[in-house]
Amino acid sequence: MAEQRGRVYAPRMAPEERREQLLDAVLRVIVEQGVHKVSIDTVAKEAGVSRPVVYGLFTDSEQLLRASLDREEAAALAGMAAVVPSATVGDPVQAVSDSVEHFLTAVLDAPDRWRAIFLIANASTPAFRRRLESGRQAFIAALVTFVRAATPPERLSEIDVELTARTIYALFWEAGRLVLAEPEAFPPQRIRQFASTFIPALPAFHNPEALQ
Repeated sequence: MAEQRGRVYAPRMAPEERREQLLDAVLRVIVEQGVHKVSIDTVAKEAGVSRPVVYGLFTDSEQLLRASLDREEAAALAGMAAVVPSATVGDPVQAVSDSVEHFLTAVLDAPDRWRAIFLIANASTPAFRRRLESGRQAFIAALVTFVRAATPPERLSEIDVELTARTIYALFWEAGRLVLAEPEAFPPQRIRQFASTFIPALPAFHNPEALQ
């Protein structure tokens, strides 16, 4: 049999390993070219495989994109759940500062995942934004629980717990975006230092007696 020349074959992989390789390629396409560029062709090219290799695991580009978003969403939600500050730490300011630092570590450990999340958050496609909204609401709800537990009971009537939680959430979100978009201007240590001075200024954690 004559040897076939000029055709490059992808190395053999177990189906699960191949699937992860292709989903990694989807993520790179999203980050580098945009969600709208995800297709069987672009993913195959990015992964360095042929179209039949992709079709062996995914029926079309929609299933490919959905599988990638499912994977990244699950990982992001798990990461966010792991960094929710704990009111049992004792010092809520320290708890939030530590949580911001842990969140930024998670972002920097998986930069493409979080770049894709920040991109999708600004997407004009409602379906993509809805995927993020449930996770966002869950994180805010966890922060509401934290703020309520960390606020002295006698001060709860004067504190807007939900707005405080949403303010802390905004700090997390913007910090994650900045540490990727402008790493030299906004390194993690700068953001943590800001958090350690900003959080005590919030009414829920501000202690006027400490200033007397």
